Amino acid sequence: MELRRNLLLIIGMLLGACGFAAAQETLSISDGNSVGLSPEMLSITMDASFAVQGFVLAIGYDESLVTATDLATAGSAEEAELIIPEVLAGGVTMGVIMDAEPPFEGQTIAPGGAILIAELTMTPVVVVSSETLASIDFVDGVLNSPPLSNVIVQGGLSVGVGEGLELNGGTLTIEVPPPAILKVEDSSAFADGLGTTGDIRILLDNNLGDVQGFVTAIAHDLTEVFLEEISLGEATELAGAEFSITNLYENGGTLGVILDFTAPFDGQAIPNGVDLHIATYTYFCVGENIYPEGDPAPPAATSPITFVDGLLGSPALFNVIVIGGFSIQPQKQNGVFTCVPFPVPAEDTVLCMETIFDQDEGNYAYHGQTGDLCFCYSDEDDYIQGLTMTVCYDCDLTVGSEWYWGGSIVEQVGVEYLAVQVDDNPLDGDGCEIVIAILLDALPPFEGQTLPQTTDLNEGHLLIGCLPVTVDNSAECDEDQLIYWCDDINGNGDVLLYNNLVIDYES
Repeated sequence: MELRRNLLLIIGMLLGACGFAAAQETLSISDGNSVGLSPEMLSITMDASFAVQGFVLAIGYDESLVTATDLATAGSAEEAELIIPEVLAGGVTMGVIMDAEPPFEGQTIAPGGAILIAELTMTPVVVVSSETLASIDFVDGVLNSPPLSNVIVQGGLSVGVGEGLELNGGTLTIEVPPPAILKVEDSSAFADGLGTTGDIRILLDNNLGDVQGFVTAIAHDLTEVFLEEISLGEATELAGAEFSITNLYENGGTLGVILDFTAPFDGQAIPNGVDLHIATYTYFCVGENIYPEGDPAPPAATSPITFVDGLLGSPALFNVIVIGGFSIQPQKQNGVFTCVPFPVPAEDTVLCMETIFDQDEGNYAYHGQTGDLCFCYSDEDDYIQGLTMTVCYDCDLTVGSEWYWGGSIVEQVGVEYLAVQVDDNPLDGDGCEIVIAILLDALPPFEGQTLPQTTDLNEGHLLIGCLPVTVDNSAECDEDQLIYWCDDINGNGDVLLYNNLVIDYES
């Protein structure tokens, strides 16, 4: 810093030991417009009647509104041999000597009008709520140490305000930007029970300025969906993000990204744009919602996907974007993840029941008579590995739990697991129920027993097995005593069961 100050002092001494009256010479700063926190480059030009050997610039501004992010020679001054720019609190200075090194060939800036000599990049430091004007002015005797004044050097003599140099400042108009908006793009996945995932893209609309980093904190309904992964979006990857950290919670997840995190600090950022894909949240549906093809689809379940501030993480995180080193909370648009019912091929397996009573004894199914409740199946193209049968019946019947095969195909193939439950309590609130579970190959060495297909069998269906059934004295005469298939019953247990088959290891 001391070396730079000494060099500037030397420049002042070399360029300005004394002055002389000259024709009208001018330094000017162009006007500019900035939207939000976007940087704007202003041109610094010079009108000179004679060749210029060097110059000193001292420019001030209101640092509560704007800051200088770059000052560089341009145009006719780019070939200068000594250039000393400095960004200070509330302003910038620059000293330039065109011919500062041997062999001192007398390089100068040729006389002329509106000669481009430097470019000053100004960046707003606040997002304004109404159009705001920031003055960018030449200031003498204020900036640097010792304080510098604006001069140009012609013929070895300095020309400043006292010698007639005209200084024309500029204005940066800071415009109200459209708001930055973080958005959840709706998505979906099949509720197939297999963990099929769907991607929700997190999008950004932004015209405030280049995004240097961001944080997203997003919640979901944990009873409907599970957050499997958070990853970077296309815009973030394209910008070359160097640091990211994710955290997954049962009810949400957070992502923090810094675009330029490691040396050489090249200034990576996400540029302004609409629908910028900055992140992806990947979910799958917790529950299963399947239905046979051709049947009406059941209602889909949904989970709101919601931006939340101050709820996720430790410490709790907020949804922000970082522009110009400042954290800004954008507007937020939430979305929905839909768990789509999954169609499965309609199964052509048929389960059937029939009751068999001895008709030779007179009245068919009279009070106190016991017969057989038999179960059968038909399937022309599948091999059944197991099945669960759930049945409801009129409590004026008594069904026994003594299963017998009766020479059925199941007995012939060989069954390794059988469970029978009969709930004959009419007062337990769920009526009278039967649950039968059969698994053919349940034990080592797992030889793959299955029930055969019924194609071309004269019977049309094959017997599975039977239970005894008795007509109670409470049964009304000439009335049907119903025995019917029903789902979502618990028998004598607590777990709801339903009619299903196991084919190709799928239920």
